[in-house]
Amino acid sequence: MKHIYNLFIFLCVSLTLWSCKDSEEIAQASLTLNNNELSFTGFRSSLAVKVDATRRWNAIPSDYWISVSPDHYPGANEHFIANVAVTVSDNETGQPREGHITFFLQDEEIATLIIKQDKQNEEERPEEEFPITWANLQWAASTSITEGESFEAGSCVFADGITNAMESTTGEGIVADIGYSLSDTDPSGPDWTWTSSTDDCWFNGDWEDNFYYQGHISGLPAGTYYYTFRIRNGSGPYKYAGTGGLWNGIDNVNGTFEVKEADEEDEYASIDDYSKLSISWAELGSWVAQNPIRQGEQFESGAQIYIEGLTDLKTNTANKHVICEIGYSATGSNPVNTDWIWETCYWNGQWDNNHYYQGKTPEISTPGTYYYTFRFRIDEGTYTYAGTSGLWNGTNSCFGTFEVK
Repeated sequence: MKHIYNLFIFLCVSLTLWSCKDSEEIAQASLTLNNNELSFTGFRSSLAVKVDATRRWNAIPSDYWISVSPDHYPGANEHFIANVAVTVSDNETGQPREGHITFFLQDEEIATLIIKQDKQNEEERPEEEFPITWANLQWAASTSITEGESFEAGSCVFADGITNAMESTTGEGIVADIGYSLSDTDPSGPDWTWTSSTDDCWFNGDWEDNFYYQGHISGLPAGTYYYTFRIRNGSGPYKYAGTGGLWNGIDNVNGTFEVKEADEEDEYASIDDYSKLSISWAELGSWVAQNPIRQGEQFESGAQIYIEGLTDLKTNTANKHVICEIGYSATGSNPVNTDWIWETCYWNGQWDNNHYYQGKTPEISTPGTYYYTFRFRIDEGTYTYAGTSGLWNGTNSCFGTFEVK
């Protein structure tokens, strides 16, 4: 686990989504799927479908052999596209079979996804005991960064008997690397560069039936790059994530991002005086990587911030004038007190008119209940603190809490 960097968001596919600060207009209620039908081999495996919705939704499979993860999204009038994993069990009936998943938008039936599965063909049987049968490029903080910044993204992974069999805080021997290339080629080829450190790519959390991994790439010169994750179980073969499942170079392909020259036009050039800006809203997100955590682990969460004239420019890039830190305390005292421990965290993405930051505390070795929040400031200005319902006030908008076992 590294930086937040960590959603899954995330949400990977914790996937959990908290409400964003509303814009002036709320999008009309809608839900669409990028595919109306998925076809599977006769063995247990997973494929992805994108759910594009503007309200709370849930999904219900028609049969026991079909599962969906996540099977709901607690949206609050915000537009979000979720990558959803559909998994089928081994087909031991000897015949092809068909089912479906019904999607409901605020309890109204909206869409149906047809699920077809062939009978078993021995030539398609997985060779590994716990093969990785699905891996998906799940999230990217931003697809456009500036020289000197880090590109950060995440991937979900499914391995029957591992990712769906236990609540994990370690990844259970499944490891991932994030890699990049200047060419949109097969990621198993020689023109790809891969990370080799857990500081650059790390296990982020257990997301229902999947494990979620996150990583970052730093130090790249200006240019257009392609990226993906490679994942393996122990010493098994690498599998490569695509945009809708395992990479195949056709419909599941590499992701892409751009590194801009540092002297290119500043996307915040319209701001001529940062001292005139103020932080009018900040709120703790509902997502946490793990709670409770164990002794020696780090707690990780996120928060959003609204600055009129800055975050609502929707540039989808970080702003170096905004500083964010995550802090924790054993007493829950006023956050300006010295018993709070603070750790720098960084911009994670644009959420409607807000900017989202995510971070993690240092390792905590003493069991107990702890309080946490995020603090923000513009340049050397006064810190503003996030609460559970807007800016922290100690009464109806308070700290978050977590446990160390």
